[in-house]
Amino acid sequence: MLVAGLAWLLKRNDNLNVPLGVEQAAIITYSGPGLVVKPFHWGVAVNVRIAQVTPQGSSKVYDVRYLVNIEGDHDLIGYLMTDNGTALTGLPSFKVHGDPKLSKELEARVRETEAIGIEVRGHYKATLIILLVLWIGWLFMLIFYGRPKQPVPVIIVPELTPAEQLKVLLQQLEDGELTAVQKAKLEMLLLRCWREGLATDDTPMREVLGMIARGERTRDALLRLQRWLHRPASGVAKTEIAELIRARLSVPAANRP
Repeated sequence: MLVAGLAWLLKRNDNLNVPLGVEQAAIITYSGPGLVVKPFHWGVAVNVRIAQVTPQGSSKVYDVRYLVNIEGDHDLIGYLMTDNGTALTGLPSFKVHGDPKLSKELEARVRETEAIGIEVRGHYKATLIILLVLWIGWLFMLIFYGRPKQPVPVIIVPELTPAEQLKVLLQQLEDGELTAVQKAKLEMLLLRCWREGLATDDTPMREVLGMIARGERTRDALLRLQRWLHRPASGVAKTEIAELIRARLSVPAANRP
């Protein structure tokens, strides 16, 4: 009975105790066919992977990593196979024992390590905030303190009267050609001048054009202006338009139509 118990104890001690859930490493030198890990299936007791294979003469050195998931005895060789499908021979058993006690001790050691902290006193963040506030205050003092308050001058540009605008357009017309915007402005100003005495301010523009087209003093002027603006091939020269503007500028207010 004593001999049987001693044999069981020796056999039990042959197994390598490892904690559950922690990856371990084993080095296997094998001269037979290449070794690979058997296909994985759900609920396996040991997860095995081959991290590296190094040739060594006629043999190969395998860096095998394994992780025990279930408590009890497990044979690591049972999770390996040959890459050509032949029987795996010549490898002794490599038995490990998943020990939950080691896992608990490891967890306690990890917690003790995490509890250790380094506390740096001196109010580092508060000091940085105070320095930032002081720097911003010093910057604002440099910008605003002692600076004389100067009133911002307000420049009011008086709006030009229609007559002044016509003079400006006349000068631009005599110096060169008017742009499309300037031509449209010239047409608007002349129509506003010609409508005086013919229509009120609230009269629609289509009626105003009809009145100007029928007016004795404005009919020919409107016709020449429209031909010059909309029919460049009509032969109306810009000098004729300049004369229209001058004639309008020289008419006294009492004699305007």
